[in-house]
Amino acid sequence: MAGIAGATVTVIFADVEGSTALLERLGQARWMKALAEYEGLLASRLDAHGGTLVKALGDGHLLAFPSANAALRCAVDVQRALPLTTAPDLRVRMGMHTGEPVALEDDLHGRTVVKAARIADLAHGGEVLVSGIVRELAETDADLEEEIWFEESREVELRGLRGRHLVLAAQWQRADRGPIRVVIADDSAIVRDGVAALLRECGVHVAGLATDPDSLYREIERHRPDVALVDIRMPPTGTNEGLVAAEHIGREYPEVGVLVLSQYLELAYALRLVEGQEARRGYLIKDRVGEIETLLDAVRRVANGGCVVDPEIVERLVTRAGAGGPLAELSGREREVLGLIAEGLSDEAIAERLQTTRDAVQSEAGQIFDKLDLRDEGADRRVAAVLTYLRATASG
Repeated sequence: MAGIAGATVTVIFADVEGSTALLERLGQARWMKALAEYEGLLASRLDAHGGTLVKALGDGHLLAFPSANAALRCAVDVQRALPLTTAPDLRVRMGMHTGEPVALEDDLHGRTVVKAARIADLAHGGEVLVSGIVRELAETDADLEEEIWFEESREVELRGLRGRHLVLAAQWQRADRGPIRVVIADDSAIVRDGVAALLRECGVHVAGLATDPDSLYREIERHRPDVALVDIRMPPTGTNEGLVAAEHIGREYPEVGVLVLSQYLELAYALRLVEGQEARRGYLIKDRVGEIETLLDAVRRVANGGCVVDPEIVERLVTRAGAGGPLAELSGREREVLGLIAEGLSDEAIAERLQTTRDAVQSEAGQIFDKLDLRDEGADRRVAAVLTYLRATASG
C-alpha cells in the first residue's frame, strides 16, 4: 500500500461476468486454468501501467492506480487482450472511480472502493464503466482522448450510496472484432437460455437476452451486436412481432444482422424478411437450434453480410414443378446450385455437397448470375440471386 495511504488514486473493481455459470460449463479444471491465464494477463497489464493489485477474492480483483489515465489505459489493454484461448466466453466487467480511499493492513476501504464496486455491478462483460470524476480527469489528457472516449453520461442510483451518480461507458478502437456478439430474443426461457448456452460453448459471445421487442431494442442499443437472434412470435400478440422487429432493426441499426427463428415454415415471412434488407438477414426453423453446426454457420454468415434461408424451405421450393419467370432459363443443375446458394452455402460447401470443384461451382454461379441479369460484381449478386429465386418459386 506504499504511496496509496492519504493519496488520491483511481481504483478499479473487476470481476468475471457469470463466473459461476462459466465454472459449471467448463468444469473445475478448465475454469482454474482459465482463471490463472486471466490473472497472468491482469498482472502483466498492471506492471505495464504502474498499477497495484490490492486484493483478489475469487475472480474479483481490486486494483489501484496513481492516475485515472493509467487506470483507463490498463482497463482497455485488458479488454483488448480478451478473450482467452482457454475460455473464449470469459468476459470481464469493470467499474472505476477516483478518490482518497483509506489504506489499512494491505487493503483499501471507504466510499471510493464501494463506489467503484457498485459501478462494476452495473457493467456487462466487456464493459468499462467510470464515474464522472474519472471522465473529467481523463479529459485533461489530449493523447488519451484519441485512444479512449466516452458514451453519453447517465444518472443512476448506486446501492447503499446516497443521491444519484453520473456513470459513463468507456469506448475504444477495437482492432480485432473478436468473437461474434449476439443478442437473443425469445419469450420462452427454455429456448432463450438453451440457445445462449449452445452458442457460448462454440465461442460466440452472448451479449444480452430479451423477452419482447422493447427489451430487444434496449439490448441492441446497449450492445450493438453483430447478430440478433429473434423468435418470430413474441408478446404481445404472438404473431409476427419478430418480423416487425427485424424490419425496425434494419431501419435503425443497419449494421446489426438479424436471424429470425420460426416454429413453422412460413415462406411469405421468409421472403418479406429478406426483401426489406437484402443482406445480413436469415430465416431458420427452430428445429435447427438442435443442429448446432447449422445454427452456428447461419449466425456466422449473417454476421458477415450474407443472406440465409432455411434448407427445408429451399428443399420444398426445389421440388415444385418448373418455376417460370427468370428461372426458366436455368438448367436443372443451375437451379440446384442456386438452391444451395439460397441456403447460404459457400462455394466450397456447394462443391463438397455436389462432389465437384470450387472452380466448377464458381463457373456455374457466374452463368446463373448472367442468366438472371445480375452483372454487377461483388457478393451482393448472391443475395440478389436468392431473392430472385424466392420470388419466382413462391409465385410458382
